[in-house]
Amino acid sequence: MKKVKFDPGYAPIVIDSFGQVGYTYYTFSAISDLKLKRLNFPHTLRKIERFLKTNIAFYLGCLMWASYIKQFNNAELEGNQLLGEECSEEEYTSEINFLIDFVSNQLPKDSKYYSNKNYEIDGKYLPILETYKQFLILNKGFVECSKVSQIVLPENLKKLNEKDLNSINEKIQQAIEAKEIEQLFEYYNLIF
Repeated sequence: MKKVKFDPGYAPIVIDSFGQVGYTYYTFSAISDLKLKRLNFPHTLRKIERFLKTNIAFYLGCLMWASYIKQFNNAELEGNQLLGEECSEEEYTSEINFLIDFVSNQLPKDSKYYSNKNYEIDGKYLPILETYKQFLILNKGFVECSKVSQIVLPENLKKLNEKDLNSINEKIQQAIEAKEIEQLFEYYNLIF
């Protein structure tokens, strides 16, 4: 039976970014002096934006990879380290819920308060985050996915032809090779 990788190679690229948005924000929140917070906010915002971009590119990449491998519906998934784990929906959606709230509520409020500027998030971020959350829920955190046929894609993702699927795979491989997962944003409109 044919096998396809659960992760095409994203993990080594993004491992240092996981949880860093929250950690950076909580570190910033621990500063008690308001003047110091206002001085520190632009630096903190730059760090958060960098980690946020990497995390969201990863989520987009996961959606792209799932779209690509669905054409191999009878294949086994190789390397799904989540398989057989026990966790609740709350557990496997906690990070994505935090990021959705953070980019849509907390970051705009803090930007207005600490820098007196309106913060505009990238228009791709919320659709990716919300779709990825749906993806997690549809697949129950991937704890039961041993075959490609068990993966369910969110309905709002475009159905792609073979040429587009191959193009997505090429882009994924280029981004992994360059260790620049953010390149995947170039293909956002192909699947959304």
